[in-house]
Amino acid sequence: MPLHPVMTGENVHLARLRRENLPQIIRPFANLELTTYIGGRGWTASEAEQAEWLDKNLKNPADGMLFGIYDFGETLIGGVDLRGIDYRTGTAELGIALYEPEIWGGGYGSEAVRLICQYGAFHLGLHNIMLKVFGFNVRAIRAYEKVGFREIGRRREAVRLGQERFDEVYMDLLTSTLDLSALRRQIRQLPALD
Repeated sequence: MPLHPVMTGENVHLARLRRENLPQIIRPFANLELTTYIGGRGWTASEAEQAEWLDKNLKNPADGMLFGIYDFGETLIGGVDLRGIDYRTGTAELGIALYEPEIWGGGYGSEAVRLICQYGAFHLGLHNIMLKVFGFNVRAIRAYEKVGFREIGRRREAVRLGQERFDEVYMDLLTSTLDLSALRRQIRQLPALD
Protein backbone atom coordinates (compact mmCIF):
# COMPACT_ATOMS: atom_id res chain seq x y z
CA MET A 1 0.00 0.00 0.00
CA PRO A 2 1.49 3.37 -0.96
CA LEU A 3 2.40 5.87 1.74
CA HIS A 4 0.21 8.99 1.87
CA PRO A 5 2.21 11.65 3.75
CA VAL A 6 0.25 14.16 5.77
CA MET A 7 3.28 16.35 6.49
CA THR A 8 6.68 16.32 4.81
CA GLY A 9 9.92 17.75 6.15
CA GLU A 10 13.47 17.75 4.84
CA ASN A 11 14.18 14.20 6.08
CA VAL A 12 10.92 12.60 7.19
CA HIS A 13 7.24 12.21 6.36
CA LEU A 14 4.45 12.00 8.91
CA ALA A 15 1.74 9.62 7.74
CA ARG A 16 -0.92 7.38 9.22
CA LEU A 17 0.25 4.02 10.50
CA ARG A 18 -0.64 1.01 8.40
CA ARG A 19 -1.44 -2.56 9.45
CA GLU A 20 1.65 -3.78 7.58
CA ASN A 21 3.81 -1.67 9.95
CA LEU A 22 3.32 -4.21 12.76
CA PRO A 23 6.68 -6.05 12.21
CA GLN A 24 8.49 -2.68 12.22
CA ILE A 25 6.84 -1.79 15.55
CA ILE A 26 7.31 -5.11 17.39
CA ARG A 27 11.11 -5.34 17.36
CA PRO A 28 11.92 -1.89 18.76
CA PHE A 29 9.59 -2.36 21.72
CA ALA A 30 11.72 -5.31 22.86
CA ASN A 31 14.62 -2.83 23.29
CA LEU A 32 14.90 -1.92 27.00
CA GLU A 33 16.80 1.29 26.21
CA LEU A 34 13.93 2.60 24.07
CA THR A 35 11.20 1.54 26.48
CA THR A 36 13.13 3.08 29.39
CA TYR A 37 13.18 6.46 27.64
CA ILE A 38 9.46 6.37 26.91
CA GLY A 39 8.21 4.79 30.13
CA GLY A 40 10.99 4.05 32.54
CA ARG A 41 9.47 0.78 33.77
CA GLY A 42 11.83 -1.69 32.10
CA TRP A 43 9.02 -3.39 30.19
CA THR A 44 8.89 -4.86 26.75
CA ALA A 45 5.76 -5.39 24.70
CA SER A 46 4.74 -8.73 23.24
CA GLU A 47 3.65 -9.17 19.64
CA ALA A 48 0.02 -9.56 20.78
CA GLU A 49 0.20 -6.36 22.87
CA GLN A 50 1.69 -4.43 19.97
CA ALA A 51 -0.95 -5.79 17.56
CA GLU A 52 -3.70 -4.71 19.97
CA TRP A 53 -2.08 -1.27 20.34
CA LEU A 54 -1.82 -0.87 16.54
CA ASP A 55 -5.43 -1.94 15.94
CA LYS A 56 -6.62 0.57 18.53
CA ASN A 57 -4.52 3.37 17.02
CA LEU A 58 -5.34 2.82 13.36
CA LYS A 59 -8.35 5.00 14.19
CA ASN A 60 -7.34 8.11 16.09
CA PRO A 61 -9.37 8.71 19.24
CA ALA A 62 -11.29 11.99 19.50
CA ASP A 63 -8.66 13.41 21.86
CA GLY A 64 -5.57 12.15 20.02
CA MET A 65 -3.65 12.19 16.76
CA LEU A 66 -0.93 9.62 16.00
CA PHE A 67 1.38 9.54 13.00
CA GLY A 68 4.13 7.19 11.94
CA ILE A 69 7.48 8.81 11.19
CA TYR A 70 8.76 7.51 7.84
CA ASP A 71 12.06 8.16 6.10
CA PHE A 72 12.00 8.99 2.41
CA GLY A 73 12.42 5.29 1.59
CA GLU A 74 8.98 4.89 3.26
CA THR A 75 10.45 2.88 6.15
CA LEU A 76 8.75 3.41 9.49
CA ILE A 77 11.38 4.83 11.88
CA GLY A 78 9.18 5.99 14.76
CA GLY A 79 5.91 7.43 15.93
CA VAL A 80 4.77 10.82 17.20
CA ASP A 81 1.46 11.77 18.74
CA LEU A 82 -0.64 14.47 20.31
CA ARG A 83 -2.79 13.14 23.16
CA GLY A 84 -5.21 14.58 25.64
CA ILE A 85 -6.25 17.17 23.07
CA ASP A 86 -8.58 19.73 24.62
CA TYR A 87 -10.14 21.67 21.75
CA ARG A 88 -11.78 24.16 24.11
CA THR A 89 -8.49 25.31 25.63
CA GLY A 90 -6.26 24.49 22.65
CA THR A 91 -3.91 22.25 24.65
CA ALA A 92 -2.38 18.81 24.16
CA GLU A 93 0.51 16.63 25.27
CA LEU A 94 3.17 15.34 22.88
CA GLY A 95 4.88 11.95 22.75
CA ILE A 96 7.54 10.60 20.40
CA ALA A 97 9.61 7.46 19.91
CA LEU A 98 12.34 6.90 17.35
CA TYR A 99 12.73 3.15 17.05
CA GLU A 100 16.40 2.67 16.14
CA PRO A 101 19.21 3.93 18.43
CA GLU A 102 21.45 4.36 15.37
CA ILE A 103 19.37 7.33 14.18
CA TRP A 104 19.02 9.04 17.57
CA GLY A 105 20.69 12.44 17.47
CA GLY A 106 20.33 12.68 13.68
CA GLY A 107 17.65 15.40 13.67
CA TYR A 108 14.75 13.09 12.74
CA GLY A 109 13.05 13.49 16.11
CA SER A 110 13.19 17.27 16.24
CA GLU A 111 11.90 17.46 12.66
CA ALA A 112 8.99 15.12 13.45
CA VAL A 113 8.17 17.12 16.60
CA ARG A 114 8.21 20.38 14.62
CA LEU A 115 5.94 18.90 11.95
CA ILE A 116 3.34 17.54 14.38
CA CYS A 117 3.35 20.81 16.35
CA GLN A 118 2.74 22.75 13.13
CA TYR A 119 -0.05 20.33 12.26
CA GLY A 120 -1.56 20.74 15.73
CA ALA A 121 -1.40 24.53 15.54
CA PHE A 122 -2.73 24.91 12.00
CA HIS A 123 -5.28 22.11 11.69
CA LEU A 124 -6.34 21.47 15.30
CA GLY A 125 -6.15 25.01 16.67
CA LEU A 126 -3.72 24.10 19.45
CA HIS A 127 -2.13 26.95 21.35
CA ASN A 128 -0.04 25.14 23.99
CA ILE A 129 1.64 21.76 23.60
CA MET A 130 3.28 20.16 26.63
CA LEU A 131 5.56 17.18 27.09
CA LYS A 132 7.32 15.28 29.86
CA VAL A 133 10.88 13.97 29.58
CA PHE A 134 13.24 12.34 32.05
CA GLY A 135 15.96 14.69 33.31
CA PHE A 136 18.76 12.30 32.25
CA ASN A 137 17.58 12.36 28.59
CA VAL A 138 19.69 15.37 27.64
CA ARG A 139 19.62 14.54 23.91
CA ALA A 140 15.81 14.69 23.86
CA ILE A 141 15.72 17.91 25.88
CA ARG A 142 18.07 19.56 23.37
CA ALA A 143 15.92 18.33 20.46
CA TYR A 144 12.76 19.77 22.06
CA GLU A 145 14.50 23.09 22.73
CA LYS A 146 15.56 23.20 19.07
CA VAL A 147 11.86 23.18 18.11
CA GLY A 148 11.01 25.90 20.66
CA PHE A 149 9.96 24.01 23.80
CA ARG A 150 10.96 25.57 27.12
CA GLU A 151 11.22 24.02 30.55
CA ILE A 152 8.26 25.01 32.72
CA GLY A 153 9.02 22.92 35.79
CA ARG A 154 10.30 19.72 37.30
CA ARG A 155 8.84 17.00 39.41
CA ARG A 156 11.91 16.35 41.51
CA GLU A 157 13.20 12.79 41.84
CA ALA A 158 9.94 11.37 40.46
CA VAL A 159 11.64 8.73 38.32
CA ARG A 160 13.46 5.74 39.81
CA LEU A 161 15.81 3.61 37.73
CA GLY A 162 17.73 1.05 39.75
CA GLN A 163 18.70 2.81 42.95
CA GLU A 164 18.92 6.26 41.34
CA ARG A 165 16.28 8.96 41.16
CA PHE A 166 15.85 11.52 38.40
CA ASP A 167 13.66 14.54 37.78
CA GLU A 168 10.72 14.47 35.41
CA VAL A 169 11.05 17.62 33.30
CA TYR A 170 7.96 19.43 32.03
CA MET A 171 8.30 21.50 28.86
CA ASP A 172 5.84 23.39 26.71
CA LEU A 173 5.59 25.24 23.42
CA LEU A 174 3.34 28.13 22.51
CA THR A 175 2.36 27.45 18.92
CA SER A 176 2.32 31.18 18.16
CA THR A 177 6.13 30.84 17.89
CA LEU A 178 5.89 28.38 14.98
CA ASP A 179 6.29 29.29 11.32
CA LEU A 180 3.10 28.09 9.61
CA SER A 181 3.69 29.76 6.25
CA ALA A 182 4.38 26.47 4.41
CA LEU A 183 1.06 25.07 5.63
CA ARG A 184 -0.77 28.22 4.58
CA ARG A 185 0.74 27.87 1.09
CA GLN A 186 -0.67 24.32 0.84
CA ILE A 187 -4.19 25.75 1.14
CA ARG A 188 -4.10 27.79 -2.07
CA GLN A 189 -7.34 29.70 -1.48
CA LEU A 190 -6.20 31.28 1.79
CA PRO A 191 -5.39 34.97 1.42
CA ALA A 192 -1.74 35.94 1.88
CA LEU A 193 -0.74 37.36 5.25
CA ASP A 194 0.65 40.87 5.16
